[in-house]
Formats: sequence, structure tokens, C-alpha cells
Amino acid sequence: MLRAHTDEIQDRSMAIRVLVVDDDPDWREYLRLTLSELGYEVDLASSGAEALAALDRHAYAVLLLDHYMPGMSGEEVMRRMHSPAPRVVLVTNARADEVSRALSSGPFYYLPKDASADQLQLLLSSLVLPM
Repeated sequence: MLRAHTDEIQDRSMAIRVLVVDDDPDWREYLRLTLSELGYEVDLASSGAEALAALDRHAYAVLLLDHYMPGMSGEEVMRRMHSPAPRVVLVTNARADEVSRALSSGPFYYLPKDASADQLQLLLSSLVLPM
């Protein structure tokens, strides 16, 4: 059942562009591989500054944004975004109160860093694909 649903999502996710922003290269690569396998077009950024530059160059349906990064936090990136805002998913291992505070600043979503590929897939499909 899940495989059939995955195939359907894959068919409908073509050309949906996602920006993954994280200072952890292993996590970025995991997300790139996972999202690519699901049919998403994936760009990567390793810092808040890279994310803002990418957002100025391209339109994204979803921004997967690390909460804690050196230099510029995910929250700071959200405050500085100028482009038409994509749906932002804050990815973090933060405590519940920190997540609540961050999410109160706008219409953002939360994904724990230990989320499975299935959880990631379900969240993205609910954000960008009509069911």
C-alpha cells in the first residue's frame, strides 16, 4: 500500500523544487538522496547566507531549514527571506518550547532530525501535492 502511494507521490512530485539548508554535510546528502528518489528537484545550501542567495535566484515550493546553524540560525533565515516565501519546514532536535517559539513567528512546519524517510515524504506531500 505504501509503495503504491509512494509511486503516486513520485509521479506528482516531478518539478517540485526543494531547498535543503543544513550545516551538516551528511544530513544534507541524506535529504538530497531521499528527496531525489521521491522525484523532487533538490538544491543544497550549507549556511543561512547560501540559503538567502539561493532563495533570491530560484523559486522553491519547500525550504527544509536547519534550526541551529553557525553564523545565521534557521529562525534568522526565516526573518530575512525576501522572495515569495516557500513553505518552510524547520528541521531540528530542539526542545518543544524552542520549537513552539520558532513556529510562533509564522506559518512554518516542524520535522525532527530523526524523522524517517516516510515521515518526510508524508509531510512534503501534504504541503505541496493535492491529495
